Amino acid sequence: MSVASTAATNTSVANTATGMKSGTIDKEAFLSLLVTQLKYQDPLNPQDPSEFVSELAQFSTLEQLTNMSSSLDSLATKTTSAQWISAIGKRVNAPSSTLSPGDEVVISPQSDYDTVTLKLKDSSTGEVTTKTLYKGESLTYTNDGDSTYAIAAQATKNGTAVSAVVTVLKKIAGVSMSDTGNTLVFNDGSTMDATGATVITE
Repeated sequence: MSVASTAATNTSVANTATGMKSGTIDKEAFLSLLVTQLKYQDPLNPQDPSEFVSELAQFSTLEQLTNMSSSLDSLATKTTSAQWISAIGKRVNAPSSTLSPGDEVVISPQSDYDTVTLKLKDSSTGEVTTKTLYKGESLTYTNDGDSTYAIAAQATKNGTAVSAVVTVLKKIAGVSMSDTGNTLVFNDGSTMDATGATVITE
C-alpha cells in the first residue's frame, strides 16, 4: 500500500472516529469504517473474507438493535399518550389562579380558623361573587357554571387573617400530542405540560 493511500486511510478512519461518542459507535459510523477497510485494504494481502462476514453480522445486529430501541421508544410514547387520553374529564393539580368550567379549588388554612372567604371574579364581566365557608363545612368549591373566574381566598380566626393554601384542580378537556411530549388542555384554553402531572380526581 502506498504512503498516499495509507494517509487517506488514516484520515478517513480519523474522520469516522470523530463522529463517534465516547466508547460507542452508531450504524452509520460502523458502515463507514467497514467501507473504508474494503477501499484501502492491501490487494496483495487482502483481509480474510470470514472477518468481513463477521463484521457484516455485527453491523446487522447493531442495526436491528437500533431499530428495536426506536420501536420501544415509540411504543412508550404512544402508551403514555393513551393514558392521558383516558384521563380526559378528570382533574390534575395545576399552578393556576383561575377556575374554568368543571375546575375545583381546595382551600387549606394553615392553622385554626372560623371562616374562609372565597372571591370569584368573572373573567368576562368583572362581576365579583363572594362565598363564605364556615369551619366544619367542605373547603372544596367546584365551578359548575359556564364562566371562568379569577379566584382569591382568605381564612380568618376571630377577625384575624390566617394563612391558607389554595390548590386548583383543573379538569382535563383534551390532550395535545407531539414528538416532544404531551400537553394537557383545559376548558379555558390554557395548557400544561403533562410531564410530572398527576391525576387527582374525576
